[in-house]
Amino acid sequence: MRGVRGFERPALQWTFVVLAVALIVVASGEAVGLRRARSAIAELRAADLNSRMERQQLETRLAREQAARESFALELGRVRGSVSTTAASEPTLTLTPTVTRRATPPDPTVAVPAPAQSILLRLLVPDSGTRSIDRYAVAVRTWSKGDVVWSRSDLRSSTIDRKTAVTARLTGDVFAPGAYEIRLTNTPEDGPPADVAFYEIAIGQPGS
Repeated sequence: MRGVRGFERPALQWTFVVLAVALIVVASGEAVGLRRARSAIAELRAADLNSRMERQQLETRLAREQAARESFALELGRVRGSVSTTAASEPTLTLTPTVTRRATPPDPTVAVPAPAQSILLRLLVPDSGTRSIDRYAVAVRTWSKGDVVWSRSDLRSSTIDRKTAVTARLTGDVFAPGAYEIRLTNTPEDGPPADVAFYEIAIGQPGS
């Protein structure tokens, strides 16, 4: 086999040896960096999954605590002998679905209620032309950030004045002054949840 002219010189041979070693070092460094990057990505994904699970647990715990507080407030009213007064004076908050979400928060239209005041929330359901939905879920969220401040599930619809509505009771401490968006979803047994309608409401400052 015919050799390459000039390659027999030691300087040229050492040059190729140094280049080969440099390539090996660079390739090894790239491999180590790639493994570290993959490890960092896996850790970030695990941390994100853990944070989502913790947030869901906190939201569930908050909903349970709110339900317990509302039940206690209603029971306290009964113990004080104000059942008939409460039933007669219990305000009903009836909301219609929004067509499109506003670019700015809605103007206040409801005075701030007393923290222990029982409120009947009535959400009118748009006519979809399909079969009725068995169960609904309601979530009250702050308008600007979308933080859930109150939620209920396993709710059913009823017909009131020839209109289909979903009702739920809550206490006044849910509605601090500010704007809120209410999300109504269906929760069928044979499929995933789906949005039904959205509602908007704004609570004014005390004395306004």
